[in-house]
Amino acid sequence: MTIPNYISIFRLMLVPVFVISLLDYADTGTVLSWWTAVGTFLVAAVSDGIDGYIARRFRQRSELGAFLDPMADKLLLVSGLVVLSFSSDHLPQLPIWMIGMVFGRDLFLLLGFFVVTHWCGKMKIQPHFVSKCATVLQMFVVAWGVLGGRNQFGLEYDWLFWWCLAATLCTGSTFLIYFPAGMKQLKAVPASAPSEDQSRRLVRMDFEVDPSTLAVGKKKSHEEKNEGK
Repeated sequence: MTIPNYISIFRLMLVPVFVISLLDYADTGTVLSWWTAVGTFLVAAVSDGIDGYIARRFRQRSELGAFLDPMADKLLLVSGLVVLSFSSDHLPQLPIWMIGMVFGRDLFLLLGFFVVTHWCGKMKIQPHFVSKCATVLQMFVVAWGVLGGRNQFGLEYDWLFWWCLAATLCTGSTFLIYFPAGMKQLKAVPASAPSEDQSRRLVRMDFEVDPSTLAVGKKKSHEEKNEGK
């Protein structure tokens, strides 16, 4: 186990604390719950940068870390979006079209991951700049919604709509990036090409022969053999 892996596990443990405190504030408006949600969100964000720096600086990258790090980010982000999707007197409600785009994209990528890994054995993923921008904008939306829950930072909800729109457009554009990349990997798999048995089966389906024609043909060939004798 490397230090970045421990930090990623610590961030995973912060997710339930963030969700519970944010739900409590959305329901009761308790100031302590709000500060707890803000504190856990900031600690998770700062620790995300720290474990990435340690992994690069001291060469402590690992396959486990490559799995835990994005999972911790995604759980924190998704949990914040889910809570902000509910109607509350103390928190803003995010537009349904943004929630649908984010969850639809994630579901699409998850299904594509299972399909590609099943047939290719391993999926090659290269993080794209647009995808990183989409994640940053989504995090910014969650932070804006949570921090704007109280007038401590002077954040206005009127701007939140435009941040949601920018995050939705970036998130939707990633479809045009990852879908062709996944199709390219699937096309390179031999299983995607028609096999010899399947080709023969298709030929037999395309050329159906009338049984009466076969009987006439056999009769003629039999008569020709008798004449030759």
